[in-house]
Amino acid sequence: MAAVLAWAQVRVVPWLILPVALVTVTMAIFAARFFGVTQGGSAGDTGFASVMLAGIAVTVTMALSSAKPDAIALATPLGPQVVVLARVALVLVVDAVTGLAASGLVSAWGYTSGLPEVVASWLIPVALVAGAATFASIWVAPWAGIAAGLVLIPMAAPVSEAMFFFGLSGVLWNALTPLGLLGAGAALLVAAVTTARRAAVSGLQSA
Repeated sequence: MAAVLAWAQVRVVPWLILPVALVTVTMAIFAARFFGVTQGGSAGDTGFASVMLAGIAVTVTMALSSAKPDAIALATPLGPQVVVLARVALVLVVDAVTGLAASGLVSAWGYTSGLPEVVASWLIPVALVAGAATFASIWVAPWAGIAAGLVLIPMAAPVSEAMFFFGLSGVLWNALTPLGLLGAGAALLVAAVTTARRAAVSGLQSA
């Protein structure tokens, strides 16, 4: 019920998310094929993960970019925290289902290192990217949410010797380890959700 009410308050209707997610996985498959065939399986993993995470940053931001959402969310019994949580959760479910299906395809076709590796390459950093996109979207603006997600992608995606990203490739993946990435992502998502009311009030006061 909370999820339905949350979507009722957003002008970006849910059916817009699925086409974007399908376009994302299609591009991710092509990226995995290109880098996997030309540069090896680990490059295929990183190419797939980078496109998937970019698409997720976009879909999460879409769910939070409705016109004048703050006053509506503050006026409902749910409150901004539940609204933000429901929107992000629904989007991530769609992204996860389509991403897992695409991961199975690229793994079966031999473009990546293997199914566990390609799934981990994007599923481990997804909370960090989604959390950054959510936090920046509700506190700054939708464009900032996309920008924050895109900045983190090369650092949070797994290292590939064939894709350097100006020396940033895998910096956070190596520094925090996959377990640390999961923890950091969870903490950022919690911070984004718990500060949603303050962000909404701040947005109304500065409008």
